[in-house]
Amino acid sequence: MKTIANAMVKSGQLILTDHARERIRQRVGIVADSAAIAWVAEQVRRATETKRDGSKTHYTTDLFEIILDGAKVVTVKPSEHSNGYIAKFNEVLTKEATKLLATYRRELHKAEIAVAEAQLNFLKARNPKVKATIQRRLTDAADYKATIEDEIKAVEKAAARYGVTVQ
Repeated sequence: MKTIANAMVKSGQLILTDHARERIRQRVGIVADSAAIAWVAEQVRRATETKRDGSKTHYTTDLFEIILDGAKVVTVKPSEHSNGYIAKFNEVLTKEATKLLATYRRELHKAEIAVAEAQLNFLKARNPKVKATIQRRLTDAADYKATIEDEIKAVEKAAARYGVTVQ
């Protein structure tokens, strides 16, 4: 079956689904079926990337992604490579994540200093009541530091989920 479908694709004998016909009309402006089939066949030949997803084959060109199921054209959609908004959104996300991380890292530095000061004061103290008070402050400072570290990890994880790398 795959070899027959491949031969049909190579020879340009494709079958358009109603959905694909409508998408080609909307996105490319081709109305005639014969012209649409010829356009799809040319795009498949010029594809820079091909990937399989079960029975479907995705052909990616500079502007479009064409999905075929055997010799049947399932749909035509814009390629992510041609979407300029993705780069713009990545830029904005990178900037916002960097600002958030800078703020949290400043807070983390302050929290680390507070923990170190509390530890130093605890070591200097001799009175048990003063030591107990300093111990509570030390615990609070350590908890605050851990909270900030968790926030930093959450921002980094959220940025990574969207494919944004931050320092």
